[in-house]
Amino acid sequence: MTNDILHRYFTDTATDDERRQVLAWVAESSAHKAEFQQREADFLFGNLPDSEPSQAARAQIMHVVEPKRKRLRILSAVASAAAIFVVGAFIWVLHDNNRLNDQVASLTAQNEKLIAIPELVQGESVLSYKVNPGVKGTIVLPDGSEVILNSASTLRTPARFENGKRVVELEGEGYFKVESNPDWPMYVRTSRGVTVKVTGTEFNLSTYSDDAALKLTLVRGKVSLLDEKSETEVVVREKEEVVVGARAQLEKPTRKTADMKLNTSWKDGYLVFDNTPIREVIKKMERWYGVDITVADARVMNNTFTASFRSESLQQVLTLLDITCSIKSKIKSPTEVELR
Repeated sequence: MTNDILHRYFTDTATDDERRQVLAWVAESSAHKAEFQQREADFLFGNLPDSEPSQAARAQIMHVVEPKRKRLRILSAVASAAAIFVVGAFIWVLHDNNRLNDQVASLTAQNEKLIAIPELVQGESVLSYKVNPGVKGTIVLPDGSEVILNSASTLRTPARFENGKRVVELEGEGYFKVESNPDWPMYVRTSRGVTVKVTGTEFNLSTYSDDAALKLTLVRGKVSLLDEKSETEVVVREKEEVVVGARAQLEKPTRKTADMKLNTSWKDGYLVFDNTPIREVIKKMERWYGVDITVADARVMNNTFTASFRSESLQQVLTLLDITCSIKSKIKSPTEVELR
């Protein structure tokens, strides 16, 4: 949390959005709460007057101290005006921390989860890894986490994770093996406005911009989907597949038991179809083989396809399409295929 925002919070000049950011940050972990309390104390005692407080200030301090006079009787009998100010400041800190707890609890009650997603840092420190169609690649993140990128995918990540934040951005498909740290979650942002929050797990995330939906498959661990705009969090169960349509609300995702072979075997070199609509088959084949596929006869789209491939050539896949679905094909160039 930046010093500027905290200063505005302590001086009651923060905007509503900044106040929400502070409360969300405090609610994330006990470490953040302790840091908030320390920085608040530093702010208060760093602004103590060098001289004795005025009569008006003394009256205000005593008004704060008054409810606890019995406990402070011995101290107040011998304290100087400066000491009284310090005691008052201590009580104010305790009072303000109680108020902070009440605010966090209130906001958490209003929203099932308080959503505050950190941004990916910008500038020269951001690295962009792009995997071309027909190729796959493995990226090791600064914390030791591993991401296997599928064809035609891009991952953006900082050169190192700083300020307690692990934030990356994915376009395409990636299989994530995230180093576990419940107090330091990883956030995987997507262009769809949906973010994956991870505390240590393995999962597959498919979020190609030309696909109709985002699909997350949790292999093991703990993951949730976040929508900062609608303040929504969907907790994903192990072995579950969650699909969020392009126009669907995160509050109403499609959820079912995941087909692990269908959803994750691509990372092991398998191209799998299970009663898959031809429209999706075409997209996967284009990415897998690095080709452009056009359809000359619209009736081709009425088919579905079931098959599993590992090292078969494009010609072998097209031949099986002909045998099982009566879909004819023509390879017009090394990167162009026509179906009819």
